[in-house]
Amino acid sequence: MERSPTHISPSINCWRRSQATSVSHRLAYHTPPNNNDMIAFKISAILLLAAAASARPSEGWEPEGHSHTEHTKPYHVTVVKQIGVPIPHPVAVSVPQYVKVPIPQPYPVHVTVEQPIHVPVYKVVPQIVEKPVPYTVEKPVPYEVEKPYPVEVEKKVEVPIPKPYPVHVPVYKHIYHHKGGKH
Repeated sequence: MERSPTHISPSINCWRRSQATSVSHRLAYHTPPNNNDMIAFKISAILLLAAAASARPSEGWEPEGHSHTEHTKPYHVTVVKQIGVPIPHPVAVSVPQYVKVPIPQPYPVHVTVEQPIHVPVYKVVPQIVEKPVPYTVEKPVPYEVEKPYPVEVEKKVEVPIPKPYPVHVPVYKHIYHHKGGKH
């Protein structure tokens, strides 16, 4: 027989009822908790901490020579089959909800409200100006040409020009003075 999540043993129910009555009694009469309640609370807190510490070791700790294994158990899932003719249920149809938005209308007031002044806006249209294409123009430019004029030579002086003299160049028989070929 499976237990439902709301099933509680009768002993726990009695304990809960007694605790609830003692708490409600204390709250109604504003009495401070007695020492027995405080001692019981401290002992239960210590036991809870000890159980939490010993229940599961830290995540990084593993005993030597053992590896972590997980065991899974299959559980039964009840499958309910619908037998019979399905009953048509009404389907909700969305009805459009119209929201009226008020449009602001002008109304007379005692304060003078400045009216906007109409300012004409002139659109600037760019005009295309055709620029002339430059071209070369050849024009004759007059300039003076120097004409040759006769120069008189007063006296002719002979300048001696040194003549080359022979220089002795030794020619060695064992040195080849030309390139390549046979001798």
